[in-house]
Amino acid sequence: MKIRVKVYGFLAMVAVLAAAWHFGSPYLDKDSKDPSAAASQEENSDEGAIPVQLEQVRQGSISSFLTSTSNLRALREVDLMAQTEGTVRRVAAEEGDYVQEGQLLCVLDDRELVIRRRLTEEKLAQTRIQLEKARIRGQKAQVQIKNTSLELDRKERAFADDLVSEEEVATLRYQIAELEHDERAAASEVREFTHRVSELETEIEQVQLEISRSELRAPFSGHITRRTVELGQTVRGSDALFRLGAFSPLYADVHVAEREARLVRPGQAAAVGLDAGGTESSQGRVIRISPVVDESTGTVKVTIELVSSSSFFKPGAFVRVDIRTDTREQATIVPRRALREQDGESFVFLVRDGVAHRRPVRLGYKREQEVEVLEGVDPGDPLVVAGHGQLNEGSKVRVTGQGP
Repeated sequence: MKIRVKVYGFLAMVAVLAAAWHFGSPYLDKDSKDPSAAASQEENSDEGAIPVQLEQVRQGSISSFLTSTSNLRALREVDLMAQTEGTVRRVAAEEGDYVQEGQLLCVLDDRELVIRRRLTEEKLAQTRIQLEKARIRGQKAQVQIKNTSLELDRKERAFADDLVSEEEVATLRYQIAELEHDERAAASEVREFTHRVSELETEIEQVQLEISRSELRAPFSGHITRRTVELGQTVRGSDALFRLGAFSPLYADVHVAEREARLVRPGQAAAVGLDAGGTESSQGRVIRISPVVDESTGTVKVTIELVSSSSFFKPGAFVRVDIRTDTREQATIVPRRALREQDGESFVFLVRDGVAHRRPVRLGYKREQEVEVLEGVDPGDPLVVAGHGQLNEGSKVRVTGQGP
C-alpha cells in the first residue's frame, strides 16, 4: 500500500512540472534548462557569414619616394703605378690593409741610383772649387788692372814732362791689356763653372727624385684593394702595383627620369639598403644633381652620399636607393593588403554591423605595406584585410581576427 502511494505521488509531481513548463511558469526558464537550444540558435544566426580579418584605418605620416638601384663607389679609387724601373726589394702592404697617407707600400732597389748621386756630388764639389778659383783670378786681375792704371797715369804725366821714355808708357799699356784679357778669361770661367754647378745640382735633384720614386707611398689614406707586385719582381715605369680606395664616404649614382628629377633637391634624405637580403640599411642624402639630361636614356644623374653605414657596405655592392621627395604628417593610411582593384578602380571593404560595404578610394602616396587614401575612408574605420576574395556589397561577415 505504501509503495502504491509513493508511485501516485511521483506521477502527480511529474504532471505538475509538465503543466508549469507548458504554460510558462515564472519559476522555470526554458532557455536555462536547454543550453543546446541557445547554441543552435547562435549557429543559425552565423550561417552563411564569410570569415574575415579586420584592421583599422589609421592616421600618421607617410612619405613619397623615388626608388632606383645602383652600385656603391668609393670616394676615390686609383691604381698606384711604378714611377721608375727597378727590382722590388720590399713589399710593405697587403690586400685589405688600411694605410695612412704617406705610408710606405713598396721599395725598389735604389743602390745604383745612390752611387750615381754620390759621383755627381763629388763632381759638383770639384766644380765649385774651380768656380772659386776662377773668381779669385778675376778679382786678382781687377786689382792688378787698377794698380797698373794708376802707375800708367803717373808715367804719362812724367812722359809729358820728358821724364820717362815712351817705351815705359807703352809697356804699362800692354800690361793693362793683358790683365784685362785675364779678367775676361776669368769671368768666362766663372760663368762656365756656374753653369756647370747648376747642371750638376739639377742632376743631383733628378737622381734624388728617382731615388724617392723607388719608394711607393700612399697618396691618401684608404684600403689596399688589390696588390699585383711581388718581391723580386722587376717593374717598369707605369706598371700597376697596388689599387688604393678611400671608402669614406661611399656614394651611389642613380639615374631618374627627367620628369621625376624635378622633385629632387640637394640635401634631401635618402635610404640606401643592400639589395641582397634587404636587412642592412643606411641613411644618405642627395649632394649633386647633374645639370644635363642623358640623351640616350632621358635620365638625370643624381649622386647620393652615405651619411652612416656599417661594414657590410662596400664599394661595388648593389644597393636600392629611396629618395624622399615629400612627407605628409596627418595622412589617412590603410594597409596595402586591404586594397582591391577591379576595372581600374581601387576599393576596400568596410564592415558595419556584421555587413561588408564596398567603398571606392582615391589613393595618394604608396609604400611597401601602407598606402595613403585621399578619399573614401576615415581614420578608425574597420577594413577587411583578409577574406575579401568572396565579398560583395552587403555580404554578411564574421570577424575571426583583428589587426592593430
